[in-house]
Amino acid sequence: MFDVLVRRGRVVVEDGIEVRSIAILDGRVAALISGGEEPPAREVVEAANHLVLPGIVDSHVHFREPGLTHKEDFASGSLAAAAGGVTTVMVMPTDDPFTITPENFTDKIALATGRSYVDFALQAGLGSTREHVRALADLGAISFEIFMSDLPPSLLVDDPAELIASLAAAREAGRVAGVTPGNNSLYRRAAENAQRAFGTARAAFAASRPPEAEALGVVEACIASSLSGARIHLRQISCAASLTALAAFRTGNVTAEVTPHNLILDEADFLRLGPVAKVAPPLRPAADVAAIRRAMTAGVLDVIATDHAPHHPDEKARGADDIWKGPGGFPGVQTFLPLMLRLVGEGVLDYPRLVRTCCATPARLFGLYPRKGCLQVGSDADFVIVDPSRPMTIRNQDQLSKARDVPFDGMTAPAAPVLACLRGTAIMRNGTAVGPPAGQFVSPCV
Repeated sequence: MFDVLVRRGRVVVEDGIEVRSIAILDGRVAALISGGEEPPAREVVEAANHLVLPGIVDSHVHFREPGLTHKEDFASGSLAAAAGGVTTVMVMPTDDPFTITPENFTDKIALATGRSYVDFALQAGLGSTREHVRALADLGAISFEIFMSDLPPSLLVDDPAELIASLAAAREAGRVAGVTPGNNSLYRRAAENAQRAFGTARAAFAASRPPEAEALGVVEACIASSLSGARIHLRQISCAASLTALAAFRTGNVTAEVTPHNLILDEADFLRLGPVAKVAPPLRPAADVAAIRRAMTAGVLDVIATDHAPHHPDEKARGADDIWKGPGGFPGVQTFLPLMLRLVGEGVLDYPRLVRTCCATPARLFGLYPRKGCLQVGSDADFVIVDPSRPMTIRNQDQLSKARDVPFDGMTAPAAPVLACLRGTAIMRNGTAVGPPAGQFVSPCV
């Protein structure tokens, strides 16, 4: 007798779709049944004519806890994730305090335990101080995050020698280094020029983050990876110039990520929408978006992750008349899967590539596969059922993040997630989060 039988769904894997039933016992996939007699189960979920995907794995979120909980916290952020069909999140270290010591790390686990609606992993920050790397890895840090721009000097890694040393420390600890690429000097100069040219207008922020600064950061990170032997994961590739840099300098130790918004929105949307669409890197011109979409379709980019970066609506509103006063970033976890379904409808992705880039590859890259990111015997029974015949509309009023407003308000998808389960237990039905917080801390399997 199994606990749950997901019956006759179109199960999506990385290389195709096959009609199968999934038997679940004790929170894990116990059997995959392609035909013949089906075993008895205490609960049967009828999935015929529906798609069954592994639970979405978002490898780049900011839940703002500790220290910034007016923007978001583990409870609100994970509730939004559950409502969108995201079953595992990897939480970035950019809180207050920054997650850079074993004490910061264990305190953060304690804050999330019993309050998260989805499973969570934690990413640790790695600046020029490397003394805690081994201890953080032993505690279960899923990655070490390096920022080449936009942070205070004590947390910034903008010197090539320090970058190589930090990457070597991550390699010695057996972890991937997440690198947010950029050239801090070029960004500073561009911001000064943009303020002189455009003042407080929206165009000023767009001009302050030139593609060449991001691309130069990509080059530096790729070379530093080669010199240190470290595996690196480049965050938030947003422009054609960075794709050119990747083509020239990436090795087998380099993977790259793109966000949904850099696949769907462009600079014209930012100029129209204003602070609600302000994000770093900024929304790029349409030509860059087209290049990124082609790269996604061609498999040049490995992972899609949201950079869920919420701010309170009052904070965002300050940028209405002065774009510099509104912070960059917006919610993403709840809209992640709907936007991916929209991209499937537009032909940028197909369902197997959706699973590869949003489930399997992030889980594999950060050491959670095959527990997460797939539906194999022994995997956690995390899955999402999608109704391919049911259109849906993204609406601000449905968002569960404290930040509430998204730049995708009014966008439609040709299909809708209708059920999400974490270890075989429902956490979302028809876009509404259900059940108590049952998320667990997860760490690399290796």
